[in-house]
Amino acid sequence: MSRDLNVDKIKKLWILDLIIQCGSLKKAALEAKVSPSAISQALSSLEQSVGRPLLIREKGVVIPTPEAHAILNVIRPAFEAFDRLRELNHAPIPKLTWLNFGTYESIAVDILHGLIYSLKQKMPHLRLSLRVARTGSLLTMVRRGELSSALITEVEGLERMSAKEVAIDRLGLFVSKRMPIAKAGWRALEEYGLGSLAPGRDGLPRYFSKFMKQLDLVRPFILSDSFETLRAATVAGALVAVLPNRVAMRDDELIEISPSKSKRFLETGKHKIYLVSQTRTDPEETDFLAAEASRLLNRR
Repeated sequence: MSRDLNVDKIKKLWILDLIIQCGSLKKAALEAKVSPSAISQALSSLEQSVGRPLLIREKGVVIPTPEAHAILNVIRPAFEAFDRLRELNHAPIPKLTWLNFGTYESIAVDILHGLIYSLKQKMPHLRLSLRVARTGSLLTMVRRGELSSALITEVEGLERMSAKEVAIDRLGLFVSKRMPIAKAGWRALEEYGLGSLAPGRDGLPRYFSKFMKQLDLVRPFILSDSFETLRAATVAGALVAVLPNRVAMRDDELIEISPSKSKRFLETGKHKIYLVSQTRTDPEETDFLAAEASRLLNRR
């Protein structure tokens, strides 16, 4: 690739990053508000410049090649720097001296280090108290006033709380790519079983139920309170797990399986993440935390 990175090349690198974040060319096109053919042409042009493929399209999912990872490891810090500048211009920093904040395990793995760094940079004298727990426990702590805010998975009844949507992810069925389970494909559901997040009082969340109903799947019989526990069991080749894409695709251990490449399958199962706060929490604090969480969650 030529050393002189002009605007056109930077745009193509941004499109490559967007495709990987969205999981498909079509979704990247919707996000960028351009046609799928424009996204495809930009990717092809970038691959010609590099001299080798950057994405592998497999069963409706795009998989970045090692070359794509190497390029994005260099260019993403620049994108993130521009994101931080934009946030500084649009998100007022509240005057906080103490913050009790909570999150569930998978989000803690993904963004907690970045969130702590960002808060300390912008509010050097902030005293920060953090709790990592299940969504149900986090909601209870917010209602009782033990936490001022928390990042949680989508649950019923949020309309009765101060809640802001900060990210949307896609659910999928994932298996370990390095275990025999991967060779079984869709049959792995019969041979190994289906695992999912444990149900609450009213059963599985609606987005899980809708996802499995559209795929004609029965209720999962291997349940866990933690996405991370499910992910670990999946990496070990013990089961097929219903996981959010950001949890499953954290590295190259898992691949997605599907019955077909149909549009109907690829668009099922939206998994939302919310910031919930006490009703008496300063709206400026809530807006700031929601903006920080959204920036960190959506940069991938």
